Amino acid sequence: MKVLILSLDAGGGHFAASNALKTAILQKYPDSNVEIVDTLKIISPILDKLAVGTYLKAIKSVPFIYGLVYDSTDKEPPTRWSRALYEKFYFAFYKLYNIISDFKPDIVIGTHPSPVDMVAQLKKRGNINVPIISIVTDFTIHPYWINHFADYIIVHHQNLVYEAIKKGAQKDKVVPLGIPINPSFAQTYDKKEVIKNLNLEDKPTILVMGGSLGLGNIEEIVEKVCSICDENYQIIVVAGKNKALKNALEQKDFGRKIIVYGFIDFIDKLMAISDILITKPGGLTCAEALSRKLPMILISPIPGQEERNTFYLINNGAAAYVKNTENFDIVFSQILNNPQRLEHMKLACSFLGKPNSSLDIAEFIRGMVL
Repeated sequence: MKVLILSLDAGGGHFAASNALKTAILQKYPDSNVEIVDTLKIISPILDKLAVGTYLKAIKSVPFIYGLVYDSTDKEPPTRWSRALYEKFYFAFYKLYNIISDFKPDIVIGTHPSPVDMVAQLKKRGNINVPIISIVTDFTIHPYWINHFADYIIVHHQNLVYEAIKKGAQKDKVVPLGIPINPSFAQTYDKKEVIKNLNLEDKPTILVMGGSLGLGNIEEIVEKVCSICDENYQIIVVAGKNKALKNALEQKDFGRKIIVYGFIDFIDKLMAISDILITKPGGLTCAEALSRKLPMILISPIPGQEERNTFYLINNGAAAYVKNTENFDIVFSQILNNPQRLEHMKLACSFLGKPNSSLDIAEFIRGMVL
């Protein structure tokens, strides 16, 4: 089985989903050949720097503007300005066409909507004839994810199917298999063994994350967590690729011990031993937490898809949301001291979680190409 996965390096989530799916396919079907392509970088490195660089700067510096763009294009009927752009400049996709022609995939998967639109233009014009799957990596369905030249759109859960149909998807094309997460999240770990191997302590654990970019008021959040949690709690912070944040956390005196990691590959193990996760509501991170039945307190959502993720998770009971960092300690204290609320959140996570998502998607793909 030859699988081509098209993604974009816009934050860590889309590539994390791509890598998780590749891992699952090769684990389940070792004879497969799976390639992941950073689509925009292949088509035009200059355009990639411009588009992705602008996006990353926008979500850091002026996130409200990104939110306005996101909301303005989420209309009925949806605004398709970028799709219209692809219509006019489809000839620029010849490099993508060459990759598909040379690799000859049995199926093309998109973990970001832009590559799906690009390859759909080639299919629309008869340049290629290959099945296409669009995989939504959030808990909301923006119309941009839906392309009628895609054979299927994979969403996280059955309770998102209605929204997908409302946004224009055909009912028989919507498949609720989950956001692709690493198959290791389906693995059951011995908690004491993990704690020993990672040189951690066997005590209630609070895990704080800011996504792969380490965004949000993490320092202030950690301060407030430390003000509530005494030495009977273990506090772990993952700064991701944000080296400045990691250094700042390591140098700061919080009045107690905290454990700080940078970008790591054992989040699955940390989530397995944690009792509460404090995080930005990125799709992949939250899907991973759901698979571990890990209650979440959501902070600093980027306007747009992360705000929608927040609404979805709190409306479904799996998370709480703190809008102002100033009040974080109040909400955190209330949740920490409410075992019943935490248990309800775990049950909600259990209902929403898809620990086998990548393996299930791999099986679905195999069924399509046989």
